Amino acid sequence: MIAAMDIARPGIRLGPRPEVIASADRDGVDEFFQKLLAHRVDSELRSLRRFGKRLKAIAEAETHFVQLDLLARNCVLLDLKKRLAARQLRKLDLVQAFAMIRVAVEQSLGIRLHDEQLYAGWCLLAGHFVEMNTGEGKTVTAALPAIVMAMAAVPVHVISANEYLVSRDSAELEPVYRWFGLSLGLVLAEQDEAQKRQGYGCDITYCTHQQVVFDYLRDTQILKHDRHGLAASLRDLLEEQPGLPVQRGLCFAIVDEADSVLIDDARTPLILSETSAGEGLSMSEAAVALAIARSLQENGDYLLKREIRQARLTDSGLRLVRERTAQLSGSWQFERYRQERVCQALAALHLHQRDVDYLVQQDRVELIDQATGRPTPQRRLQHGLHRLLEVKERCSVSDESNPIASLSYQRFFARYHRLCGMSGTLKEASGELRRVYGPHVLSVPPVRPSRRRMLPLQIAASRTIQLEMLLQQVQLLRSRGRAILVGTRTVRLSDEVSRLLSAHGIDHEVLNARQDSAEALVVAAAGRSGQVTVATNMAGRGTDIKPEAAVVEAGGLHVLNLEINDSRRVDRQLQGRAARQGQPGSCQDILCVDDDVLKLESGALAKRLLSMATAGSTTSNSSLVAALIRRAQRRVESRHRQQRIAVARGQTQLQRILAVGGRSE
Repeated sequence: MIAAMDIARPGIRLGPRPEVIASADRDGVDEFFQKLLAHRVDSELRSLRRFGKRLKAIAEAETHFVQLDLLARNCVLLDLKKRLAARQLRKLDLVQAFAMIRVAVEQSLGIRLHDEQLYAGWCLLAGHFVEMNTGEGKTVTAALPAIVMAMAAVPVHVISANEYLVSRDSAELEPVYRWFGLSLGLVLAEQDEAQKRQGYGCDITYCTHQQVVFDYLRDTQILKHDRHGLAASLRDLLEEQPGLPVQRGLCFAIVDEADSVLIDDARTPLILSETSAGEGLSMSEAAVALAIARSLQENGDYLLKREIRQARLTDSGLRLVRERTAQLSGSWQFERYRQERVCQALAALHLHQRDVDYLVQQDRVELIDQATGRPTPQRRLQHGLHRLLEVKERCSVSDESNPIASLSYQRFFARYHRLCGMSGTLKEASGELRRVYGPHVLSVPPVRPSRRRMLPLQIAASRTIQLEMLLQQVQLLRSRGRAILVGTRTVRLSDEVSRLLSAHGIDHEVLNARQDSAEALVVAAAGRSGQVTVATNMAGRGTDIKPEAAVVEAGGLHVLNLEINDSRRVDRQLQGRAARQGQPGSCQDILCVDDDVLKLESGALAKRLLSMATAGSTTSNSSLVAALIRRAQRRVESRHRQQRIAVARGQTQLQRILAVGGRSE
């Protein structure tokens, strides 16, 4: 039974905005054991086979329900809503609810929910993370727990990785929600405060992870960090009235692409800023810092730590910077200031690469989200670094911004009374998800066995050889009527591949941060016979590549990966585009020794081994090279994990320091 205490609703007991408030006095061990006890897995949820008894009960309830006329069905639905809203969630009521939802989905969308989706939906409702293969219907599966909780008068947040998915999924499922008489809200970045308040006021709200955190931070600013701590008590005594927030608390969240949202994006806290024209680093200061940085020599005047994106001046560099700023006035006369500015300029010149870390579009510098490959025009690098990039690229200079509040994803999502999520690639992140957020990761078997073929790894000794190998593969596969998806990690390589294909007269489409707005059309057309699509990171693209009948007969979609990704999960996200729903398909990695990840993460011995392994230009199915690649990936994964731990610990320490005056954000 799902305990009543876990069902959080706005009201007298929990207040108008329920959320879990972590104690500043509780240490990490206490929090871990509390999560351990709060997220136990019911024995029947440990596998689909064990869930068979519940599936049989749902089927029987469905048979009874479909025999009723419309009036009787409405009476049963109203009675169920009353029971769910009045008491704890009982398994008997959940069985009836799932049976009704299966009927509603079939009548509204013409889709018959599989047993695997019912099992996944029940796991989500119980507060667990669910790994479902790509193409297995995660979007409609989310409707199962969303409808049950909404009927129980619990505000539901369905959180996706981007606004395209938010709009698409909410529009697709609106007929189902309407079938149950539930209101559906959509919260987007361009909406005003009134529209967002209306969206969050609905029974079920669709929004992005960034938007829900930003709106939460704005609400905390409106409420002036209140209702907790000494400051709140003083305001209560003075009878000050807080502003009107847009959200109704953090009761229940379903996170789509959970690993992308809760793991990949958790390396940096979300910062709420306000523009401050005329403040911060000026254009002239940025130009001076860049000019000085360009005059310095690497390994003589400065050292670069590329893996953590930091530059450090040597004694020689410090002396040169001091000499070249001797005639300058103002802040340049302060040793610490000029060191930091020049180090930032060195980072802007050498550690932040155009078409890898950022784009230049419409005279603006836009950062690229490394987890999704999308541009993020709303994000800015802090402490003057973004302005240095703007001056470096000779773009129009935007106003500086001052941070007024920040919150990590780890701390925010831990404040939901019930959190669940799903993705096709959760297995590798299960330990961290369990440790940080609490829920277990449960695997849902595919409806049909996978027919995906993994072809042997191929390694090229240079980028030129790699692209020649790619060209040969593309020409061969097109002649056989296959559809081809070429995956890259960076915009730069996707552009290089595009130029190569164009030079050889091969029609193709490109999907990277520059063409992001057209992604639905590009991905939807990628399954045509002979179609070649070049795309950066495919996480959260959402639209299925549906191979034509001729492509399926020829062997299905073929995925070619050209760059080493930051984690094995990202590799699987790309591979998951092929052979969906039991169809044929194949994948292959054609990698290069010059890959940035290998160069940065491999030691001297590893580099010598790679040179030996590729002495004959290419090597196929080399276990040695595969092991070195996996080692490099593990190093990147480990460093990213340490960054996430540092972010979480930093905010925990800040909360403890500021506990007397309320919460840190």
